[in-house]
Amino acid sequence: MTVRGRHAFRIALMAAVLSAGAGCAKDATSVVVTVGADPAVPPILILRGIVATQDDPTRASTSNRSSNNEGDAGDRPGPFVFPLQLSLTVDSSLKGLVDITVEGIDWDTYAVTASGTTTGVVVPEHNIAASLKLSPAAPISGDGGTD
Repeated sequence: MTVRGRHAFRIALMAAVLSAGAGCAKDATSVVVTVGADPAVPPILILRGIVATQDDPTRASTSNRSSNNEGDAGDRPGPFVFPLQLSLTVDSSLKGLVDITVEGIDWDTYAVTASGTTTGVVVPEHNIAASLKLSPAAPISGDGGTD
């Protein structure tokens, strides 16, 4: 084998090793939620997504997202426009039956102003699809009970 042939062989071998290694990378586990909203839901600037296992609700993945829409005030975005697609990346250990909850969060108080829940089955390293509709949260009265 010539010097040029050995270099070509080494380059081909290195490319094969690198492409085989790239095939071992794990895909993300995610839940893509189509979120709609009841017309009575107030404007929402922050969405919280929660994916929790049904057998142990303390095992959950939570993430907050603020709207990317342009707002009229300098420090706050515009509200989300529904329906929208919300992608939630979850730990693959949350496999199996899960509850998927999306909450609308007030920008100033961080109180939950709207929520919706659905169920799904998480499969590690796959995307699953779900859909839910946000409804206004029940107001809390000053004595801790609902109005």
